[in-house]
Amino acid sequence: MKLARHFFVRLFICLFILLLVSVNLSLGQEKKYTYYGFIPSQIHLYVLNEANNLTSDWKLGSEYTGSPLFDGKNLAVKSMVAVVAVESDTNVEVYDLMLGRLVSKRSLGSMEKHLVLLANGTAFKVVSDKLVSVLLLNYQSMPSADVSEGPLPHTFYMSVNGLCVDKEFVFMASERVGEAENRFYTIFALETSTVTVTRDDGEQNEYSLAANAYRYLMFRSFRAYRIKSTGNIMVQSGHIDGGSYGHGYFVPCAEGGFVGRNFYARSTRSWDIKRNYGYRISAIRDTSVTVYNLETHEVLQKLSVKGESGVGFMPSAPAIAVQSDAPVTLAFLDNGTIGTGVMFIGIRPGQDTVFYLPTEAYVEAYFFATEETQVTIDDFAETIRADTPFLFTQPGTHKVHSDGNLILQVNYWPNQPDYQGLWFTGATVPCIETINIDPDVKLTPFEEGFPTMYLIIGVGVAATTIIAFLLVMTKRKSMPE
Repeated sequence: MKLARHFFVRLFICLFILLLVSVNLSLGQEKKYTYYGFIPSQIHLYVLNEANNLTSDWKLGSEYTGSPLFDGKNLAVKSMVAVVAVESDTNVEVYDLMLGRLVSKRSLGSMEKHLVLLANGTAFKVVSDKLVSVLLLNYQSMPSADVSEGPLPHTFYMSVNGLCVDKEFVFMASERVGEAENRFYTIFALETSTVTVTRDDGEQNEYSLAANAYRYLMFRSFRAYRIKSTGNIMVQSGHIDGGSYGHGYFVPCAEGGFVGRNFYARSTRSWDIKRNYGYRISAIRDTSVTVYNLETHEVLQKLSVKGESGVGFMPSAPAIAVQSDAPVTLAFLDNGTIGTGVMFIGIRPGQDTVFYLPTEAYVEAYFFATEETQVTIDDFAETIRADTPFLFTQPGTHKVHSDGNLILQVNYWPNQPDYQGLWFTGATVPCIETINIDPDVKLTPFEEGFPTMYLIIGVGVAATTIIAFLLVMTKRKSMPE
């Protein structure tokens, strides 16, 4: 009897230990989402005493770009990481990878923000138990309740599922006040869509877009927005112009990821042809590329691109669509004239990714991984360790192949003068766990579309014909019998 009692006691203890182990394992396997980034080390801007006169002296700039000025100058010692929750009860942690410590943690409600300021030169990691929106912003203080503007990020946004193409997005807005409407946010409709935009205070607006159409929107800075659509859309902020500065970004593929055959993006009709900047296609293998004017659906350019090389172009249109016969990457960047860039791209396992680093600028490219990852950059094999940024600085075109998910952040800035800094606006930080997930989207071929310009001309001709007919009939009625 005593032996039997001891047996059951030991059995109970063993079962209890197994239960504890299984509970701990299940907790350890809880889903988590990770976002990596690096705050530029030197955030400042030098300008010429005499504009366009390279023989004149340089001085710290004092141009207001939406970022607070330090003693009236374009100088910053920290930047903001803005996290916005998609759902209620979202737990967020922000880590300083350089010091290996937790900086802050917060439990957020739906569309609630958590703003963290980090010093220049900080590699950081945001970890959450539910998907969030993460924005790196050139802003050096906590915004007051009545703040009216901030820097306008040049970036594409991630959806509530961690994708760049989807039907629902949540993020914090930032934009300049007093600029033209077409300088702010753009929604690209990949499918026929009814789009509802809801601000964090409940204010709501609704828009209808046909497939392959786009619309400009304006938001209030430091407010959270939820964009829901009946069809797949993409959301971009920023603009291109012939002014003094350009801010680079990678363009995500309309079919998912950053390597593919179809892309949508903002453009301009006012390119400065004296500057060495523009869009650049980087190809994995030889391919033919067609660039469409998204306003008229007309063909702007046809390009031939050699494999493991690239071609730059300046499409004259307010917005464009790019279609390639073979997978490519697409980026807007300045090759070193006066522009800067803080750019993010996701690299999928088993997929060749070709990208370009400016050749006439300072460049810092940081690779991030959540676990030890083997990567081949051109012909060199490297090991990317978990939570440890790997720095790559060689300019030109490169091909990357890895056995795991990677995030690549590219920081570049002019090399004139030697002490120039990286004055940027902002960029979305992608989630590393979702970069190899494709959206469920059906693209509409442009060949099936009818050019908007011809439609306008047709309507105008029809209206003119009707008016002429009515005038003739009126004259006939007024004539004496």
